[in-house]
Amino acid sequence: MPVQAVSRGSVITAERIGKDYAYYKKEPGLRGSLRNLFHREPLLKSAVNDLSFRIPRGAITGLIGLNGAGKTTTLKMLSGLILPSRGRIDVLGYRPFDKKREYLRRISMVMGNKSQLWWDLPALDSFELNRTIYGVEDGDYRDTLRTMVELLGVEELVNVQVRRLSLGERMKMELIAALLHKPDVIFLDEPTIGLDVVTQHSIREFLKRYCAAHESTVILTSHNFNDIVSLCDSLILLDNGEKIYADTFANFKRDFLSQKYFILKLNLPNADEIIKSLEKSLESRGNLQAEKVEDNAVRLSADPETSLDILKDISNNFIEELSDINIENIGMEDVIRRIYGR
Repeated sequence: MPVQAVSRGSVITAERIGKDYAYYKKEPGLRGSLRNLFHREPLLKSAVNDLSFRIPRGAITGLIGLNGAGKTTTLKMLSGLILPSRGRIDVLGYRPFDKKREYLRRISMVMGNKSQLWWDLPALDSFELNRTIYGVEDGDYRDTLRTMVELLGVEELVNVQVRRLSLGERMKMELIAALLHKPDVIFLDEPTIGLDVVTQHSIREFLKRYCAAHESTVILTSHNFNDIVSLCDSLILLDNGEKIYADTFANFKRDFLSQKYFILKLNLPNADEIIKSLEKSLESRGNLQAEKVEDNAVRLSADPETSLDILKDISNNFIEELSDINIENIGMEDVIRRIYGR
């Protein structure tokens, strides 16, 4: 699959990796709690299972799935935060959990709900600390910091106490702190979570420019589909810890995002009657689905090959019934339901 391409060399390789967590069965009530003190039945839950992929240098890969799919667990195994229960991981030629200094100097991880900044100090103090930890030379540090501060537009904020910054401003500082040492591999876990649309756009544009300039390899998890659309070259979809889809984003877009929705606004609240008429009139148009959105609104889904003909048929045969027509692209939620069969 495209995420396994090796033309630029595989920077990240995962071979049949898995992660199991142990927990203990407990019976309900006080009696169950007392019994659990002396006898506990161990159980295993598999968070990731039999996951394999290869990612080439400079690629930005989206690791996506529903809550509990195993995305963050996978990132933690790749970065070396947790040890896989089985399988093999190779990142930049290193075994991540060995946590060798040479490896840690070449990676970075940003988690949208975690902070590496000193809360009561200006972000600049955290930057200086990271410069010392990673051994970044003074001149290189000043040039890199100036460039990133200008790109993110935070020149007047680096000396402000971190606790006084907004969530979006703090996230920009987190990115600067994580990228000052110019890592070869960047793990991003929900980098735009909770941010307003303007800040999201700013961060995405910054990441695109940074990764293009430094040819960094990125694995990104996000529930924000705009992150995926704007940044990713390839996608890996997880369900219950297993890979169910992997391909380039271009192929994903062709296969799943080309479907169109026609929202028909009706003059009268007769959606059920219109749906019956539409299905009878357009039955030759293939896989056409009509559903009532409101009493006076109907949604049609159509494949790209037939969408123009369907629009012509609607205009010719139902124009007097309509007050308006809107055309929408399929949403990520619908795509996920189609892939997951839910």
